[in-house]
Amino acid sequence: MAVAPDAEEFCRVPRPPAGLAETAYLRNRYRAILRILVAERQLETETCDCPLSDFTWDMALAELPRFQTTDNPRLPFKVLDLYAMADALEAEHAEGCS
Repeated sequence: MAVAPDAEEFCRVPRPPAGLAETAYLRNRYRAILRILVAERQLETETCDCPLSDFTWDMALAELPRFQTTDNPRLPFKVLDLYAMADALEAEHAEGCS
């Protein structure tokens, strides 16, 4: 499943497809993880380009263990913490590109 950025905003990770998980809470964690992966790549490569087309939802799924915070299968992640991490990485990248 390839990921294409939303047209409204440069390099904005779109909402995940509904079929990716049964609840919005679970889908939102995938979006946050993908945001983190994209921002990490941008910082690593020191580029202001958007590498979003290089990522897939399957890549976010593969990174789940890295971000898991509990063994509870219903709430294995702290989505707000993932959002905060993604926001911080994106801000760091934006600062370097301004």
